[in-house]
Amino acid sequence: MQLKPAIASGIRNLIFDFGGVLLDIDIRRTVEAFRRLGLAGLNPAEIHPQNTGIFLDLELGTVSEEAFVARLQSCAAGGLPVPTREQLLNAWNALLLDYDWRRFGLLDRLRESGYKVFLLSNTNRPHREYFIRKFDRENPAGRPFESYFDRCFYSDVMHLRKPDPAIYRTVLREAGIAAGETLFIDDNQPNTDAAAELGIQTVHLVPPATIFDLFA
Repeated sequence: MQLKPAIASGIRNLIFDFGGVLLDIDIRRTVEAFRRLGLAGLNPAEIHPQNTGIFLDLELGTVSEEAFVARLQSCAAGGLPVPTREQLLNAWNALLLDYDWRRFGLLDRLRESGYKVFLLSNTNRPHREYFIRKFDRENPAGRPFESYFDRCFYSDVMHLRKPDPAIYRTVLREAGIAAGETLFIDDNQPNTDAAAELGIQTVHLVPPATIFDLFA
């Protein structure tokens, strides 16, 4: 298995984004779930991809899950019961849709073909724990999530977030890979633009295109 010739040559390393690339997401589901709990007026872009306020802090790993929940509870409309931690985390995770297991089969085939495969995700602890637990519980192959990658990089663990150039430099350094031999695939153009400025080859993946369209 190889990259289609029109995309890149000399590529040895593949870095995949997660949400919108390996897992479909729907921000509107979380916005609506929050609204039902009394947190109205949220713009989907505040949650993804712009991330502002407490959502940005959570994605950078600078606030705890407890502080995140407490902040959301303080924003709930008066006259309604204060949402519980479980209700708020369920609403927060509602944007994560079901897995398409074929995409992970593709990752296996790419590694068998000689590519190194990495994950680089702007994420947060509640989402990360949820999607890994769901994956490990439901995967028909019976394998854990991180076994599909040579290494996983998460924004909340690194305290860095795409499109900050520092996150790409850190990934290249810690993975021991060269920018010119690396392809980065992401569904947000500011993220691919920032990587390209460092010499990383990029694909801005725009629906209805999927990762299956990139490989022959």
